Amino acid sequence: MPGAGGCAPEKPAAAQRIRELESLRIKRAAEPSRRFRPLTAILIGVASACLAAGGYAAYQHTLGRPLEVRTAYVAMQGAGQPGVVLTGSGYVVTRHKYITIGTKILGQIVQEPIEEGQHVKRGELLARIDDRDYRAQLRQAMADRELALANVRLKEAQAARVRALYRSGVESRDNLDMAENALSVARAALSRAEAAIDYARFNVSQCYITSPINGIVLQKYRELGDTINYGGNIQAGGGATDIVQLADTDDMRAEVDINEGDIAKVAIGSAAKVVPDAYPDRSFDARLVKIYPEADRQKGTVKVEVSIERPDLSIIKPEMSARVAFMTAGASGSAPMLIAPKKALVSEGNAAFVWTVRNGVAQRVPVERGRELEEGVQIRRGLNDGDLVIVEPPAELKEGEKVVSKPA
Repeated sequence: MPGAGGCAPEKPAAAQRIRELESLRIKRAAEPSRRFRPLTAILIGVASACLAAGGYAAYQHTLGRPLEVRTAYVAMQGAGQPGVVLTGSGYVVTRHKYITIGTKILGQIVQEPIEEGQHVKRGELLARIDDRDYRAQLRQAMADRELALANVRLKEAQAARVRALYRSGVESRDNLDMAENALSVARAALSRAEAAIDYARFNVSQCYITSPINGIVLQKYRELGDTINYGGNIQAGGGATDIVQLADTDDMRAEVDINEGDIAKVAIGSAAKVVPDAYPDRSFDARLVKIYPEADRQKGTVKVEVSIERPDLSIIKPEMSARVAFMTAGASGSAPMLIAPKKALVSEGNAAFVWTVRNGVAQRVPVERGRELEEGVQIRRGLNDGDLVIVEPPAELKEGEKVVSKPA
């Protein structure tokens, strides 16, 4: 039928339009699946926690951080225990400083059994000079004495005969006076001969140079074979007839300069400890034996000497640098002392206080101070043994402020 056949082409045209409209639609991204939403929430929570932790840490390291202070403990010094009142640095010396040994005669050194650093005893041979010519002079002087002695005996006999004849009236007074005078001249010649012997013996003795002390050889000015004469060459520091320089080891001392303001802290007889810089683990007992009568105006110091008791000569050597610590008496009947660091005390006029740390909190504590020692200040009232005090407290420190302590 014509009507049915006329309507058939419209269906394909409608389908074509629908497809064109579909091609114009904007496609949206697919929505995320609901199963991923919990993971996102977890990540957000972690990030928030990290931010919070970072902020707290920054707060703790800036505004919220407790003040860091240097601290030390208050300690009790027991009864009878000596304490250090003064320290100083100096050098090891000897009582007689340094002794230069020489001779008064000239000649060649034929024996010298010593070396630098060698310990020698009193009377030990240091050097020997060729003494053959001096011994010959001694023998000649002894012969002259025998001649003078014989002449004296002759003159005594002659004077005795003249004296007897004079009493008998045979000899004149002039002859007696001449005989007495000849006897006096002979006796004077004998005395001169004996003096010549003493001088010759002295010259012989000067050929044997021995040590007058127990000491150590510091320097040799001559060597074996050298000839001592007033125009000869010698090593630097020695005189024309000097042979060796010694240091007295019987009385080893330490010489130290102390501030003139501290001189009242020590006196003759004060106990001390000497510690050589080369051996800081060794200490030697000593005692103050000399205070020099004059202060050094330029340095404002006074020189003192301490005598080292029982020095170890294998360690203690002259001119070594050493540290000297002067000790308190430390009597057995004395009361124990509470000692605080000097830099922990803060003065306010005639009063003083310290900052203590208790349970991490700074507290201001008034104290009564006593003697000032080398290791600290005596505290008579206000603190107890074992209290923790702040050393060099900061100016901004406040009462009750939280602090973090570190050892001073």
